[in-house]
Amino acid sequence: MSEPINTIATRWRGVLATAAAGAILTAVCVPLQVALFIAVPPPTSHSVGAWFDLFNANPVIGLLSLDLLMMVEQVLAVPIILALFLLVHRAAASAALLGAAGWLMGAVLFLGSNTGFEMLALARGYGAADLADQAGYIAAGQGMLASYWDMGTSFVFGYVLSAVGGIVLGAALVRAGTLGRATGWLLVVANVVGLGIFLPDVGIAVSLFSVVLLWVWYLRIGWSLVRMVRRVQPRHEAVTKPVAATV
Repeated sequence: MSEPINTIATRWRGVLATAAAGAILTAVCVPLQVALFIAVPPPTSHSVGAWFDLFNANPVIGLLSLDLLMMVEQVLAVPIILALFLLVHRAAASAALLGAAGWLMGAVLFLGSNTGFEMLALARGYGAADLADQAGYIAAGQGMLASYWDMGTSFVFGYVLSAVGGIVLGAALVRAGTLGRATGWLLVVANVVGLGIFLPDVGIAVSLFSVVLLWVWYLRIGWSLVRMVRRVQPRHEAVTKPVAATV
């Protein structure tokens, strides 16, 4: 097992390094998002006027309150998913492919479900409109919030596909043992717990616990990938050094 992994790590060193950086940056984003919610709590979900006031007063805080950092995390997840696929596909080809495809599709849908920039545009229009036209902006803003904040179709499918993809890819990690079986099990458990967001009353609290588990997983996977990248030479060095020795 070690020889193929070393070969993959050498050939795809750039992907693994990017994934390591993505995992570490994601681990940084998670507590920042939590700190923001504590310092500047977002308006209640259906208070469109309060959201518009927030966006007009501070567009950056408005976007961050509507999960801009979480959207950044979805982009950072792409190299992580690709790196995990490369590392486990030899040991669990079907699970690796299906898990990576599901997670990637979920990330795309989840990104598309966010309406932060649409809310920013509506807030600017609302601020410039006269009293008679503001009702139309309020109605449009309500639709934007229903699409994302109230878990519209794209949100639900993106969330579920990401969670299921994470579970399947985590199972592939367990089978491969490449980054340690505990890493795979942590990914599986975190995504199973994350699906608890759809439970009535306690869903949000359950999903927050899954965020803590995923934060630990991102730290673990980031450090593991950093160590793997540092152990192997860049591909061009591995090719040129033996040639130089024969000259």
